[in-house]
Amino acid sequence: MEEQQHSTAGLNTSQFHALTYPRLQLTDNTLDDNLPIQPKCHIETHTSLTVDLGSLDILPQELLDYILPQLDLRTLTDFRRVNRRAFQLVASLPQYKAINTHARDALRGILATGTGRSITCETLYSTICIAECEQCGDFGGYLYILTCKRVCYLCFTLDRAYLPLFYTQVIRKFGLSRQMAETLPQMKSIPGIYTPHESKYRERLALVDVNVARRAGIALHGSAAAMEKYKSDMASQKILEYKNQLLQQSTDLSATPPSQYEGPFDRQCRDPFRYMATVRTPWLKRISQQVELGSYCTGCVKNNLSGPRHMNSRRKFTIGSFNEHLRQCGSIKNGKHQPEHESTVAQ
Repeated sequence: MEEQQHSTAGLNTSQFHALTYPRLQLTDNTLDDNLPIQPKCHIETHTSLTVDLGSLDILPQELLDYILPQLDLRTLTDFRRVNRRAFQLVASLPQYKAINTHARDALRGILATGTGRSITCETLYSTICIAECEQCGDFGGYLYILTCKRVCYLCFTLDRAYLPLFYTQVIRKFGLSRQMAETLPQMKSIPGIYTPHESKYRERLALVDVNVARRAGIALHGSAAAMEKYKSDMASQKILEYKNQLLQQSTDLSATPPSQYEGPFDRQCRDPFRYMATVRTPWLKRISQQVELGSYCTGCVKNNLSGPRHMNSRRKFTIGSFNEHLRQCGSIKNGKHQPEHESTVAQ
């Protein structure tokens, strides 16, 4: 049997598919896996209309096509429900039509969790037309809905930037008042099963993006250093109050020690809060309007999160990024990468 080997020269489509595979034998259990099944709504665009939009109908279609995508998704969805004319007008927007066709779970997840007020239709469309993870540059097969960022699996499961916080954690970690914390953009999680390890959550949780909260803390205190000093001073004050409490009530066991909990216990790829804020989302090619989901490397299939990142089995590739991957890791022979220096020695 002839051994399968490919060089690091540019691959064609059939070679790319021969060296990659499209999906894993497991379920990530991200937000989209927990959204209720909802059938698509058929729109009869040829039906004559007996209602209008009042003064909005005075505006030319080109102007409406420019204005409506700038609305946030919650407002646009509410407008869509006004009457059949509004329904068809929104449905005819190129951006909304593309989202509804190719990234419907992203749209549904944003609306279901309440983040639609801070994300416009145009922003979501622009994001799904980006292939790369905004954090590391790899192919990003997911959307982080708290800030509408394209992200890859390794970043959303390992990077602290994609671990949402509770309000109580925001208050302690960034020195915010409860009133200020409650003004930050938030999402309400959907009950369900999250992570490949199937963590179950029955309640809706209010979660805040860590970077948004950090910027609010810095703005309040004037600088990152001042924010850290305030947090340290408050912690010292609580410890002193606890010690005084112990002195006054030396026989009372009800004294509660101050919490040293700075934030969520980050289990990284096992942490369910990361998955609650993430939706699988294909890359939409803006010109052709075709979608790509990305593929996994057959040469990296046995490498897990503890190995080198550039050969991690959870990385996804397009044909372009896969060519670069082969140049970095070597050609694939018998299901394994063969670094160029090893191939030279073997010859």
